[in-house]
Amino acid sequence: MLRLFLNTSVTFWILSYFLPTISFSDWTTMLIASLVMVFVQKIIKPIIKFLFLPINVVTFGLFSVVINVAMLWLVTYLVPGFEISNMIVFGYHLSRFGSILFASILIGFVQGFVTLVI
Repeated sequence: MLRLFLNTSVTFWILSYFLPTISFSDWTTMLIASLVMVFVQKIIKPIIKFLFLPINVVTFGLFSVVINVAMLWLVTYLVPGFEISNMIVFGYHLSRFGSILFASILIGFVQGFVTLVI
């Protein structure tokens, strides 16, 4: 659990450093957001995945992307000072959902690399 917390904290720090649209008000907010994200990933996400299992089966697992976006949105909602603003990616202006989706994808990639290091 501590390893996942460190992994998430480093991932949030890296993404907030390189992307100005992912912002934290201070270090404490980043650590609280990491703690809430770990709680959401370990407690809430399995329950939601179980509840939406039929939809996930019908869509061949693509609905799990929507679940990931919902979990990241929940973290931004619960932690004041943690914000993911609208992004412009490759010349396309993304909505709030698109920005959180892109951030969710980046979190998955960066956590994979950070896991190799930690």
